[in-house]
Amino acid sequence: MVEVNKIQQGECVEIMKEIKDSSIDCIIIDPPYFLPATHYQTRKKQIRNFADLGILEFFFKNVFEEFKRILKPTGTIYIFCDGQSYPLFWFYLYPFVKNVRPLIWDKKTSINGYSWRHQHELIIFAEMPEAKPIPSGDGDILRFSAVKVDSRIHPAEKPLDLLKCLISKSTKEGDLILDCFAGSGSTLIACKELKRDFIGIELAKEYSEIANNRLDNSNKSEEVKQEAIQSEARHSSQA
Repeated sequence: MVEVNKIQQGECVEIMKEIKDSSIDCIIIDPPYFLPATHYQTRKKQIRNFADLGILEFFFKNVFEEFKRILKPTGTIYIFCDGQSYPLFWFYLYPFVKNVRPLIWDKKTSINGYSWRHQHELIIFAEMPEAKPIPSGDGDILRFSAVKVDSRIHPAEKPLDLLKCLISKSTKEGDLILDCFAGSGSTLIACKELKRDFIGIELAKEYSEIANNRLDNSNKSEEVKQEAIQSEARHSSQA
């Protein structure tokens, strides 16, 4: 059985098989969403084709089969992706959700590139068939600065304030959130700070250790904070 509020180190599909049916309220993932075939580097005249993505497609087919099984009928999904991977993820989501739509993460500042420099990232938002409408009606362009490159623990690290925005939008305290590509654990930290339960899965041992250390440090910081609050309360009552 997969432990809640823990990070499991291993292959995500195999570990997800241990998660109960219809037990997850929300999935938030930032998968390795586009890995071009390495033989492109040696091609000259050959044309790229979708068959080159066969390994990637096979892997994500299994991932989404598990998503369908473990998500509650009221659940939601957020997937960070780009324009090239969006069609693949859309294809596997469409048969079992009631709607799929793109959110735009505007990073506010353009970075490397030419012609049109990179400034945004896509986030797929999908709702299961019984998901309740969210009344707030916020816009679908989310403006949050990216984590500065020199400050990143993981090369694809996402800002906590953006992750908290997604979590707050679609879940409530005590809900269970899955991140099966946990990286350095940013989504899990955001869950903890917002009082959501979580299951984290990360294949790379070094990053699962980093994520566990971040969670441990977060626990210690919370303990110190609570002690300070209690101390201040005691002093106030004695005054």
